[in-house]
Amino acid sequence: MYKQYYDDNGALVSVTCGISEGDKWMTVRQKKPKSGTHRISSPLLPVRTTRDEAQHDLDAYAIARKWDEAD
Repeated sequence: MYKQYYDDNGALVSVTCGISEGDKWMTVRQKKPKSGTHRISSPLLPVRTTRDEAQHDLDAYAIARKWDEAD
């Protein structure tokens, strides 16, 4: 299972392939349940070619910011 986090504003942050066919993975923020997502644009969270690479970036980013892990 891949980890998801809550940012400082309570938004859910996770890794997704968005509308690609699984060849581009990015970190996104979802402010409300069932709402759309928005990519987090940061040099520390680049678009990656695998989910594992993107998840590794997110995990390091979340730990540095002391975000809570989502259930």
